[in-house]
Amino acid sequence: MNYSQSDNLLIQSYLTISFLTELKNINFLDSEYYENAGFKDKFVKENFAKIGIDNQGSLLMFIYAMLVVPRQLLQQHFPTEFSGLNVTIGNIGSKANSTYSEDVNGIGYVRHIRNAVAHAKVSFEPNRTVAFRDENNRGEICSIEIPLDKVGIFLTKLQAIFIAYIEQVKTGFRA
Repeated sequence: MNYSQSDNLLIQSYLTISFLTELKNINFLDSEYYENAGFKDKFVKENFAKIGIDNQGSLLMFIYAMLVVPRQLLQQHFPTEFSGLNVTIGNIGSKANSTYSEDVNGIGYVRHIRNAVAHAKVSFEPNRTVAFRDENNRGEICSIEIPLDKVGIFLTKLQAIFIAYIEQVKTGFRA
């Protein structure tokens, strides 16, 4: 089947993320295949085994690929589910503070996380939290801190939206 350019980008991003997740699930870095693999860059092989597949860099790539790249496309097709992500983030023990005027009735977590990732305004407290900082040229700031052990809840909800969209693409049906 021929996919549109945006569908193709979304599907390929999702496949790559899913592949990395499956490698983590099967403990690929502990496998004989990985041990015997001939890497051109030995530094990569040695250090990747230490940090693991589910590291800070992969978390940023996952969020970028699943939130920054396709946000408008997904939000357009799944507005209810997409706004439900804000509820999820608010319910998983996140700490947030915003001076954005549009957040007066509730923080737009997804928008701010997306902007923070897109502008590389993300920091980690190892094994504890990931912090996102979104700021604009009017001096408004939103900071969101999510416990690392809860980020998977957010990513799983986002993944469900991806899967629903891909199912629509596969069947040719669009809501």
